[in-house]
Amino acid sequence: MKANFTNVIENQFAVTGLTGGQSYEFRVTAKNGAGVWSTPSESVTIIAQDVIEGPTAFIDPKFKSATGVQAGETFVIEADYFGKPLPDFGAGLPAETAEAVKVSEAPLPPGKITLIDVTCNSAGLSWEKPDHDGGSKITCYIVEMQAEGDDTWTICSESKALEVTVTGLTKGKEYFFRVSAVNEKGRSEPKSLLTPVIVKDTSAEPIICLLSNTFSVKAGNDLKIEVPFKGVPPPTVAWKKDGNMLKETSRVNVQTSDTSSQIIIKDATRVDVGVYEVTLTNSVGNTSAEIFVNVFERPGPPSDLSVDEVSADFVSVSLSWNKPEYDGGAKITGYIVERKELPDSCWLKCNFTNLLDTSLEVTGLTEGEQYDFRVIAKNSAELFSAPSETTGPVTVQHDVEPPKIILEDKFRQVLIVKAGDLLKMEADISGRPNPTVFWLKNSRNIGTKGRIEITATKTHTSLLIRESVRKDSGQYTLTLQNTGGTTSKYAWTIYGKEILQEQRENKLINLNKPNNKNK
Repeated sequence: MKANFTNVIENQFAVTGLTGGQSYEFRVTAKNGAGVWSTPSESVTIIAQDVIEGPTAFIDPKFKSATGVQAGETFVIEADYFGKPLPDFGAGLPAETAEAVKVSEAPLPPGKITLIDVTCNSAGLSWEKPDHDGGSKITCYIVEMQAEGDDTWTICSESKALEVTVTGLTKGKEYFFRVSAVNEKGRSEPKSLLTPVIVKDTSAEPIICLLSNTFSVKAGNDLKIEVPFKGVPPPTVAWKKDGNMLKETSRVNVQTSDTSSQIIIKDATRVDVGVYEVTLTNSVGNTSAEIFVNVFERPGPPSDLSVDEVSADFVSVSLSWNKPEYDGGAKITGYIVERKELPDSCWLKCNFTNLLDTSLEVTGLTEGEQYDFRVIAKNSAELFSAPSETTGPVTVQHDVEPPKIILEDKFRQVLIVKAGDLLKMEADISGRPNPTVFWLKNSRNIGTKGRIEITATKTHTSLLIRESVRKDSGQYTLTLQNTGGTTSKYAWTIYGKEILQEQRENKLINLNKPNNKNK
């Protein structure tokens, strides 16, 4: 059966109208210009189905290794591709090359150049890295110099570091310097030092530039002590604490540069308190400075809190206490008194202004109620102590104790004192509220005056007479008085070589002058 019904001139033809999966035999017959047909060709059997070949590509082997390209140059990769049906081409999924394609060029010039040191025959220079390395690693830096009056630049050093010391210079001469960066693609444009360098001896003794030599920190906080200094050449630095070499630990570190040294103390404690000494030394000389470090902590609690008086009339309680034994390294600046109504109330402040005294009368209480009291100390570092021990339950009601006098036995007897000697009488006293103290001689009040001195506290009183004379002889009475009552005690004094006759009925003393035999 014919597959074509028109003349086919070319040696290929697409047969259509076939059934997929069906097997067909094909043969071809040729006809010449005279109209004579040839014998048919051998037939071939073909199954009507798609023939598919996966796409393949061929890339020139030169692109399979690293390829260097100058910055700005056009880079083209070519490839041949095959497949049935013929594949489409365009931007597909990204693929990694076997090796990186590096685009590189000579680096940019180095950054800022700084003159760090000058001596009579050398100059120290430092510089910053280039902003861009050109796409490949900087291998070295070339330092050039030009002497004053010379038109040529001479390479004086090659360095992988960012600084160099140029030696062999002539004292008093002026030099210009410049630095270039080098990578595998070449050398950068040079970067020049802005000003010429005059070679001279600039050595200088170290100077410490410390604004304050006292540093304070709260316990648990970090402390940084920075000591700026000057010196040419840069000095070496040594630290001491309380006369001993400072030991660096996990908490205490020292960091030193050419212009400063600093101590960093982490989580400061009381052991960090002391005198620190920094010493700078160079070829010209040395200097040192002392630095005082304070570490502020919580003060200790107030002690010996006591109830001095309870008043139901004024519904108040008078308290007193002693200062903390430890102030936390800073002056005690005040106290907070707290009260708690028993049994279940919370602690409340009793004073709302700073309290400097070690006593307070707490008012505004309720008669018949029970209270507990405590005191908290504060220091100038604004740190508060733990509360003191409490007073224990205190009931707001009249608390009266009659006054009492406790005399030593010797004051219960007649005192014999020589003229010119010191006469001292004293007694322990008690009572609530605190009693008023009166001293009397021969039933007349006496007070502190001239040779006589009277002292009285809550628990003790004394009478002191200096350089006693005959008229000091007599009956002395100590009287205490409070709302609970009045009490008195008596003592008699007589001067040596005088005879005392006591009339017990009226407590009088008769003094007889000594006779001539006793003189």
